[in-house]
Amino acid sequence: MTYVSDSQFIETGVNEDARIIQEDLKSLYRTARAFPNGNRNCYKLGSVNKSNKYLIRAHFEYGNYDGKNSTPGFGLYMGVNLWSTISFSNATDGYTVEIIVVATMSFISVCLVNTGYGTPFISGLELRPLNDSMYGVVNETQSLWLFSNRYDVGRSIDNYQINYPDDVFDRYWWPKEDSSWISFSTSQNVTNKDKATGPPSRVMMTAVCPLNNSDALYYSWTAEYSSQQFHVYLHFAELKLLGPNMTREFTVCCGNNSCHNPPIRPEYLVTTTIVYPQPLTGQYDYSCSITKTPTSTLPPILNAIEIFIILPLPATPTREEDVEAMVDIKATYKTKRNWMGDPCLPEIYKWEGLTCNNTHSDAPAVVSLNLSSAGLKGKIVASLANLKSIQSLDLSWNNLTGPVPNFLGDLPFLSSFLDGNPDLCVPGSCSRHSNKRKITILIAASVASVVILSILLIILRRFKWRKEGKYSIV
Repeated sequence: MTYVSDSQFIETGVNEDARIIQEDLKSLYRTARAFPNGNRNCYKLGSVNKSNKYLIRAHFEYGNYDGKNSTPGFGLYMGVNLWSTISFSNATDGYTVEIIVVATMSFISVCLVNTGYGTPFISGLELRPLNDSMYGVVNETQSLWLFSNRYDVGRSIDNYQINYPDDVFDRYWWPKEDSSWISFSTSQNVTNKDKATGPPSRVMMTAVCPLNNSDALYYSWTAEYSSQQFHVYLHFAELKLLGPNMTREFTVCCGNNSCHNPPIRPEYLVTTTIVYPQPLTGQYDYSCSITKTPTSTLPPILNAIEIFIILPLPATPTREEDVEAMVDIKATYKTKRNWMGDPCLPEIYKWEGLTCNNTHSDAPAVVSLNLSSAGLKGKIVASLANLKSIQSLDLSWNNLTGPVPNFLGDLPFLSSFLDGNPDLCVPGSCSRHSNKRKITILIAASVASVVILSILLIILRRFKWRKEGKYSIV
């Protein structure tokens, strides 16, 4: 995988070099971006395709980059929802977290939040599109967070984590050993019926079976709290060419007697993947048992396993049209404010100058925007028309020019004051009144079904202008 500079995806932070360099330290962990300023700093990853699935992986290694020899702790957010709390046991810990999400907009925000336990930082960030059939449980209201590492069981523990070139999604596979297992392998490639979703051949070329040829093989884990939901993928492939009187058949049960039916007979050098349609939940201690059937002459096997937490996304991001409008306003006027991530949520980190209605029926919406004395130049940006719920718009004391746009009259709830923009004018009258008189414009829109827009211009000298279109000019 080739990494590029993150400067095109974020506007804040400072670049740092690790001061503790281990001999085998990957180049990815030799540098970091730290965020000493601001409570929330966000990457804007895109462009992405709305409703597509993406794998996002974040890497961290402190490496005493700041010379303080004190590992920090901070929050990592996927958009408006907490993804993970990042902490370290020592300065040379490499920490990787992975999540699978469905894009709800044309970009994805990954935010680092200062929680008071040190400066947030990040070593690397990956975004990879996934086949839509992969990890089918994930939808727009939830994500899959890799909880128990994606294990390539039977692989030597000497390898910390392994990237296989034939894994088209560059997934990490961790080795796994257990005193109750024995491993075996093949030198022949293992094929996959669905090449786009299953583990690569190298992962499936190793497997484990129970010690002493016993009847059952177990994999266990513990939940942080009983309401957590888990999604489990188990991968099997027969690695031995069985004789005519040999049979390998087993049942697979995970959680509280949730068993797959019928029993599994893994194909020779072909991957079979077991996915439970319903999440496992309601327990603290979980176990998957792989038990041979009475007719089986061989013990059960396991080649690989993936366990994800189904992470609910309870907070709904700001309405898409409002987000797109605010992003365009930021880009047009090159606004230098804390405008990163979602404009309205979490409320403690909402964008400066905004008031939002977070109890809106479908999603939070912008109801007030104050850009007074913000150094704005040029015409009033057309994307303001997408703020359908806006009630107050303050663009006073800037250097805005040109006509006041008609679309402001189509915003059903807007009442707004513009003052201190001497080069603003009423459409149709701009060329005739180009002496840059200081004007104050009051825009008032009724909440009734028929919107009547009146613009009152108070000028230093008294003029009475004619009525033009929707505007009543006095």
